[in-house]
Amino acid sequence: MGDLIYATTFTAVLLVACLTAGVLSKKKSEVFSDWLAGSRNFGPVLTGLALTATWLSGWACLGSMGIVYTFGWSGIWLAGVWTLIGIIPTVTIFGPKLRNRFEELKATTVPQLVGAIYNSKNVAMICSLIYIALLIVYSVGQYKAAATAWYVVTGTSWHISILISAFIMAFYMTVGGYTGTQWALAIQGVFLTVVCFLLAFLALIHTGGPVGLNEALASQDPKLLLPLRSDITKPNLQFAADLIGLTATLGLFVTMAVGFPHNVARFMGLKKINKRELAIMTLVVFITAASPWANLITGLSARAMFGTELFNIPAAKQDAAGPMVALAINPALAGAYVAAVFAAALSTLAGMVLVMAGSLTRDVIQNISKISDESSLKLAKILTVFFSLIPLIWVVTNPPELLAYLMAGAAVGMGCIFFYVLALSLFWKPHKLGAIACMVYGFIMTILGGYYVYTAAEWGWGNWWWATFIGCGIAYFAFSFIGKRLNI
Repeated sequence: MGDLIYATTFTAVLLVACLTAGVLSKKKSEVFSDWLAGSRNFGPVLTGLALTATWLSGWACLGSMGIVYTFGWSGIWLAGVWTLIGIIPTVTIFGPKLRNRFEELKATTVPQLVGAIYNSKNVAMICSLIYIALLIVYSVGQYKAAATAWYVVTGTSWHISILISAFIMAFYMTVGGYTGTQWALAIQGVFLTVVCFLLAFLALIHTGGPVGLNEALASQDPKLLLPLRSDITKPNLQFAADLIGLTATLGLFVTMAVGFPHNVARFMGLKKINKRELAIMTLVVFITAASPWANLITGLSARAMFGTELFNIPAAKQDAAGPMVALAINPALAGAYVAAVFAAALSTLAGMVLVMAGSLTRDVIQNISKISDESSLKLAKILTVFFSLIPLIWVVTNPPELLAYLMAGAAVGMGCIFFYVLALSLFWKPHKLGAIACMVYGFIMTILGGYYVYTAAEWGWGNWWWATFIGCGIAYFAFSFIGKRLNI
């Protein structure tokens, strides 16, 4: 009962704070363009915290622990050891340029920015539809993460807590728009960072420090200490098995950091900053976005503490690593951890839902029907509720077995496609034909990978990522060249 009380209390406090942020932002979100992009005057600290919150999803705060619990040290490559190598270049190199492009092109959504760069509404619509398809898949993992943490810690059904959280999230987004969401993200970013570092510190002490941790792992299986596991032969586990998988995970984190629209959108509201303010924002992100490193320690500690017992937990299995460690240390900490997972899951989900609802309205429906801004605002709010509930229905009816696998698949597509279509377009003059070819190829490869990697088990995960990334690059540059030569 104490676990349920702590989890309920911490989660309720977090949700009330986010709800308050949305309500206080209502007056700044009554016009469609303001609802989409805010007043564009957020400072570096708040922007950095919001970016961290959207970057650290349910994968980072729960799924990653399941990966290292399963594979030991070789699981760190997919579980987040590259997280700062991916996000810091996004902050320092791409962020300021993205911010300036949003302002220069008067874009209020990421697909609208992409369409403006290529001077094509068709590119914007294709971009929007691909984003929506992949974001729905990625968003399922957010609810799964929160549901797993709640169930393992409290031992009660997660449905009511998740449903309440979903409606509260939808409410503060519909009322507060971009401004309210940005403030809620910052609140969530602070909370999850503090809890994840605290949990890792206490977990490491509980296992006897670094030496005790590794000794416990070695006593179970010496292979848990290996940086790569040559004994792993399943294609979908290549990320822990060889150099191709290792380098693919590095590429994954670099590309998805700037390819995720909910990350990119955080720079849309950033005010014009100087070098000092950029350094401050980078420091904020460096500290807070290092949380996955702490979570790796928690996941390894779970394996040291529980052995293979967690594989037998119904539904949750290895994804129960984080909650079980928190429970073993302190009930209050377990309750705070549940709220931290909710913060990570809902923050990423909120960023994605806002992208999907705003983009579908602005970049698809407005381009087809020319509805007024007033009607567009109403429609976007309705779509916000819709996109908040669609992935919840998926989790209720057919929850994914292992969180990290599902989310990594969607991340491959978004990262490989939009690293070229969006990030590289900031440095050279592309052509719309190249963008379209890249998006089509990348989307097809994402679908094929879902089957041949995870279902048929015929493609290696790392081979799939490299084939998608290289193929997207070839399509992007080759068709851009063709388009320019033919003056299409």
